[in-house]
Amino acid sequence: MNVIFRGKTKEILESMVKEGYANTQSEAVRLAVIDFGEHHLSEVELVNRKLDKLNKDIEEGKSRLLDPKEALGKYAKFLK
Repeated sequence: MNVIFRGKTKEILESMVKEGYANTQSEAVRLAVIDFGEHHLSEVELVNRKLDKLNKDIEEGKSRLLDPKEALGKYAKFLK
């Protein structure tokens, strides 16, 4: 894949190489993608996003919480 970078993006890539963070601009792009994934797509982040959506759905009446007996169904008899 060939990508042309211009403006601020190009300046940042050139700076990353110049400062020694990466040997090439391609390597700088790979590092940036990995950094993005670790900070924005971590398992914890994805779980938190899902929980936020569930809470919003409950608040808006699109979903509801189950009480323990409803959640356990036929296994509710094992509740103490």
